[in-house]
Amino acid sequence: MSRRRKTNRGNPAAPPASSDAARGSAGGSGAQDSDVGGLRAYRRAKREGRDPSVEPTRSGDRRPSTPSARRSAPGRSNPRLLVYALVIVTLLLFAYLHLFAMPQMTYFAGGFSMPGARLWGFDVEDIERLRSVMDDDARGQLNFLHRTAGILFPVAAFLSAWASVGLLMRGRFLRWGVLAAAGLFAVVDIVKTFMIDSILGSEELSESAVGTASSLTVVSWVLLVVVGALVVGSVVVDAIRRSLQENRTP
Repeated sequence: MSRRRKTNRGNPAAPPASSDAARGSAGGSGAQDSDVGGLRAYRRAKREGRDPSVEPTRSGDRRPSTPSARRSAPGRSNPRLLVYALVIVTLLLFAYLHLFAMPQMTYFAGGFSMPGARLWGFDVEDIERLRSVMDDDARGQLNFLHRTAGILFPVAAFLSAWASVGLLMRGRFLRWGVLAAAGLFAVVDIVKTFMIDSILGSEELSESAVGTASSLTVVSWVLLVVVGALVVGSVVVDAIRRSLQENRTP
C-alpha cells in the first residue's frame, strides 16, 4: 500500500525520467543544430577572433551565399543605384543641351554658335553679330531652351554631386570642396543664361554686362569640367571596386 502511494505521488501525467532525458538530449542536439550558423556561431566567431560579418545575427537569418543572390535578396536596397541614376540623367541632359540643342540653334543664327556654348567666352562684337542675324523667333527659342534644359541641367549636376559626395567620396575637404563647387556652378550657370537672354533682347548693349556674362560663362565651364570629372570618376572607381570585391567573395 505504501509502495503504491510512493509510486503515484506527484503528477500522474508526468512522463518517466528516462524519456525526459532522452527528449532533452534530442532537443539539445536539435537546438545546437538550429543554432549552427546562427547567433551562437556569431558569438563563437567573435571570441575566436574570426570575422563574424559572414555569420547571420540570428538563427534563421541566412545570408545568400553568392554575390548575385545577395544582390537579388528581398528587402536589400542599394542607395548607389540612385547615385548612378542621377549621374546618367545629368549626362543625358548635358548631351541634349550642349551636343544637340545648342548646335541646332546655329541654324537660326547664321551658323554662329550660341554665347553659352563658347568655352572661352565672347565679346561685344560676337553679341552684335548674333543680334543682327537672330530674329524674335530665334531669340524666343533660345530663351525657352535656357528656361528648360538650361535650368534642369545645372540642378541635376548639383544633385548628382551631392549624392556622390554623400555616398562615394572620402575625405572631409574633398567632399566639401566638390559640394561647394557644384553649388557655385549651378548658381553661375543659371545666372549666366539669364544674362545672355537679357543682352540679346536689350535695345542697347552694355560692355560691362557683356563682359560679366562672358566671365560667368568661362567660370561655369571650368567648374563643370572639374566637378564632372570628380563625380564621374568617383562613380567609375566605386563601380570597379565593388565589382572586384564581389568577385573575390566566395
